[in-house]
Amino acid sequence: MSPGWSKDRNAFELEDRSKIARLWQERFGIPMQVFDCFCFYRRAQNVWAFSDMALPKLRYEAIGLRMMNFKEEHWKPTSCALQVFGRHATKNVVHLPSEQSRIFFAGKSQVLEAKVEPGYVVVFYNGDVLGCGLYSHGTLVSQLPKESRIIGDAEMDI
Repeated sequence: MSPGWSKDRNAFELEDRSKIARLWQERFGIPMQVFDCFCFYRRAQNVWAFSDMALPKLRYEAIGLRMMNFKEEHWKPTSCALQVFGRHATKNVVHLPSEQSRIFFAGKSQVLEAKVEPGYVVVFYNGDVLGCGLYSHGTLVSQLPKESRIIGDAEMDI
């Protein structure tokens, strides 16, 4: 162990549920009640959703679902969290047709006019949430993690 190591450095700290739920309600219109059966824990810049129970005093690498991360004053939802909770979104949503969803799945940017606020959006195709996009100045940038992207010449059955 290095001298700067602290056993609490990587501890998960309970986060205020209403604070996290309010962020998702304000950005995506997701009702706060959707989050009632979850606890939120923060470690460093990441917030994790976990079933509503107390964590035993153990050391964890990860718990539950990584919901979001904070970078300075801004926060970014994870695509996985949007795939779980995004179906409840009523604002800052983008619905893509088949060809544009292929571009999104490939992790690419595309010019797109949408009536949304600049920032992170929930991206849908055919009623299903694909993940997180970043919308600014008429451009939608896929925020899908590299390991979740589908790239290639093969036809996708969408």
